[in-house]
Amino acid sequence: MTREKIELLQEELLGLHLAAGHLGYSLERCQDLIGKDGLPPEQLERLESLTSRFARLADLLIQRIFRLIDEIELTGGGSILDRIYRAEKRGWASAAELIKVRELRNLIAHEYSTENMPEVYAAVAALSPVLLIAAPKVIDYAKNTINQYPK
Repeated sequence: MTREKIELLQEELLGLHLAAGHLGYSLERCQDLIGKDGLPPEQLERLESLTSRFARLADLLIQRIFRLIDEIELTGGGSILDRIYRAEKRGWASAAELIKVRELRNLIAHEYSTENMPEVYAAVAALSPVLLIAAPKVIDYAKNTINQYPK
């Protein structure tokens, strides 16, 4: 069972690397758009892409990779908050920041009002670095974890 989880984790780490790269690219392309009103559709599309990539990376990290590492290390179980606190103990990011990321991800998933989107875009831009800094730390940790198991 552990071997399958390790293989799945290896696949997820590749996805994590790509997703972090995509978020970083979108963040860079949107820096000058944050906080502006009356943007043309092309620029709004860039902001939507940034928001979507943020939510995808947050889900990949918190819902999938954190859980997989916990299961491999036999520390699984508990709530999302439990996973977030274990991530903080591992030095990936502060629990407070990860909770904000998770709350923003939930807001993005359920936000239907366009009037709040400028605040959402600003929050995504502010919290994206949390994910972009955590991703390589998680990748390094996971590779070390994987290497502890026989092939």
